This record gives sequence, C-alpha cells and structure tokens, in this order.
Amino acid sequence: MHNLKSKSLLLFLGFVAWTTQVFGQSLNTYSPYSRIGIGIMSQPGFTQNRAMGGVSQALRSETLINFSNPASYSKRDSLSFLFDFGLETNTSSFTGYDQYLNPQTSRNSSGGIHHIAVSFPVSKKWGVAAGIAPYSFVGYKLLRFETDPLLLSTIGRIKYYHTGMGGFNQAFLGTAFAPIKNLSIGVNMLYYFGSLDYKNDIEFPITYNQYSNGYVKSSFQISDFNFSFGAQYKFLIDKESNTNVTLGVTYQLPKQMNMTQEWFATIEGAFVDSLYPHPERETSLKMPSSLNTGVAFTWKDKLILTSEYFTQDWSGITLFNSDLPMAKMESYRFGAELTPNKKDFKSYLKKINYRTGFYINKTNLIIGDEQIREYGITFGVGLPLKGKTRINVSMEIGKRGTDKNYLIKENFGAFNVSLSFYDYPWFFKRKYN
Repeated sequence: MHNLKSKSLLLFLGFVAWTTQVFGQSLNTYSPYSRIGIGIMSQPGFTQNRAMGGVSQALRSETLINFSNPASYSKRDSLSFLFDFGLETNTSSFTGYDQYLNPQTSRNSSGGIHHIAVSFPVSKKWGVAAGIAPYSFVGYKLLRFETDPLLLSTIGRIKYYHTGMGGFNQAFLGTAFAPIKNLSIGVNMLYYFGSLDYKNDIEFPITYNQYSNGYVKSSFQISDFNFSFGAQYKFLIDKESNTNVTLGVTYQLPKQMNMTQEWFATIEGAFVDSLYPHPERETSLKMPSSLNTGVAFTWKDKLILTSEYFTQDWSGITLFNSDLPMAKMESYRFGAELTPNKKDFKSYLKKINYRTGFYINKTNLIIGDEQIREYGITFGVGLPLKGKTRINVSMEIGKRGTDKNYLIKENFGAFNVSLSFYDYPWFFKRKYN
C-alpha cells in the first residue's frame, strides 16, 4: 500500500506539470462579449456534465471525474484508475449593428483541448483526482472608423482594430473522504494560470504620411491558488435497486488573485520603426466566492434526474480592463440521463447512456443597462467500449445576448468528445503458480 501511494503521488506531480504546459495558450471561443473582464466563463464540467446542461453537484459515479464537486472523488472502485481526455469545437454567428447603426452579421469557429484529468482511490472511502480545465476564454476582433468631422476632413478615414485572445485555465488537485455512511466531503486546491492578450491598432490612410501606424499591446497574466470545498449526502430509498436521492453543495473561497500586466507600444512608418516597452506592473483580480447546490434522483441505475443552482456575486467589483459595472451571476441547470440496461449482453443500444439538459445563465456582464443572459439546450451519449471505458459525446445549442438596444445577439453551438478510460485492476501485481 505504501508503494502504491508513492507511485500515485509521483504520477500526480508529473501529470500536473505536463498538463500545465499543454494548456499554455488555447483559444476556445470567439465572442465580442469576451472583451470585458476575464472573458466568457467556461460551461462547467466535462463532457458527461455538459451533455446534461452542466449539472454536477449531486452526481456520483465510478466512471465520472466530477471536479465541480470534489466530494464525488470518494466514489471510486478499489484498485481502479480513471483517465479522461476531451476536445471541444464551437461555432458562433452574430447579428448586431456597426457604429453607424447598420445591421451586420458574421460567423466564426474555434476549438482545441478542453480537459485532461485522472482519478483513483487511495482506500475504500478515500479518493483523489487531478487535472486541468478551462475557466474563461477571450477571443474577438473588432473594427471601427474615426467619426470626428475634423479628423475625417484633414486626415481621412482612420481605422481602429481591437483584438483579444487567450484565457484563464484552472488546474485542480483534490481529495474526498467518506467519514460516515452515505456522506462524502472533499476539497480542491485550484491553481489559476494563463493570460489575456489585447492589441489595439491605429491605421492611417495610405495617402496620409504625416502620421505613422502603430499599436499598443497589453497582456494580463494570472498565477495564483484558491480552494473549493464540497459535500454530498445520499438518502437511500431502495438499496437493492440503487434508488436514492443525493444532495450536493460546493463553496469556493473569495480570493484576491495576483496578476502581472505587461504592455508596449510600437510605431511604424517610412522613417520610424520604434518599440516602447514598459516595465511589468503588479495588479490583482478580486474573484468573489461562489456557491453551487444541487439535487439528483436516481431510479434503479436506469434514470437520473438532477437540477442545481449556482451563484457568484461580481457586483461592486472593479475590473482591471473596463469601467463597466458588473452583476451577480446566477445559473439554473437541469439534466437527465437514461440507461435502459447497462448489463444487457445482447443489445448494445440498451447499454448506451442517453443524456439531455438545459440551462439559463445570468452572466456577470451589464452592457447598456442590460444584464447579458445565456440560454442553452444540450444532449449527448456515453458509448460503452471494453469494460467501463466510454466515449462521451455532447452537443450544445445556445444563445447569448440580444440584438435589442443595438447590442449583439450571439447564437452558438458546441461539440465535445472525450475518452473516459477505466482501468481495473490498477497497480495489481499478478502472481502465477
């Protein structure tokens, strides 16, 4: 057992070090709304959660790494090992108005690695997990033109380009323990890292040579730790058929996150090509506490119905890159999973996990006195392979924002696929006579 724990610790350290470099810079969104604050918040959970509307709090399974509630880690088979790797691609279409109030439409797509995670038991009532997943995304490119009559008459049509990319990631290392029957408590140590990169260009007409084109580039880099705590309790209705009701809750601490700002300006022209760097500046991001609660009803290992409520109050927080007011985030998530007969040896279709869900999000963005909202419906499947290994697929269709009051309405779709590799027995030394 001591040798098992030593190998497990070494695996954790090597895994986290490797995945931190893999996720250095990934762009998984394109949305003008990501220009404000830390960008678009990632939908919670892995592919199984995403297919069920993002629910997580009351879900417990030996084949699911549910990092959104660390209390779930205690649900591990003895000597088992679980590895989960996922990819995501999404596309968005936009309808809105330009600065002259003319209707405009556009479309963009993006994608990349979504998550990597591992989990295994330490003992019968004690499990651990580690991994990395996105927290927020920034991705946009905007163009506007000079409108000042004097500048237009003397210089011409000056162009201003505004570009942003990057995002914040979260690496987690967590553990859970079941101190008494049907109760599990857990904790995640979260490490946030990544950068938000912005570039603002100014381009003068070709016929006007008295001014030189230039741009200002800035980068906000985050590197800090935080903690979240979770609990789950299961009320048994029928032990033999595994019919039960599970309650779940997670609380994340508030934290003043350390950030570093880098920026420089460049001027280009026929006689000038200069770079003006500026020294790094230490700044911070106040991340408010969050609370997530949920309930799930499980019927005979066939049907799961679950819902949850999430809240995080950003109101009163001053952003590092915008003077717009922030709002209290609230999310309502609902999900269902149906497995006709997971032990059926004749029909493969009966062993598939069929999942669906929907969500309603009030984001932390307020633009033009309007709190930006998101709505989405989700569905997906868990396709069994050998043993308990599965390929999980989820699809999501949603809407963000509105084209009322000259804002931007975004329709988006996301496709996730992941391999949930289940190995048993793990670290088992075979003996032969």
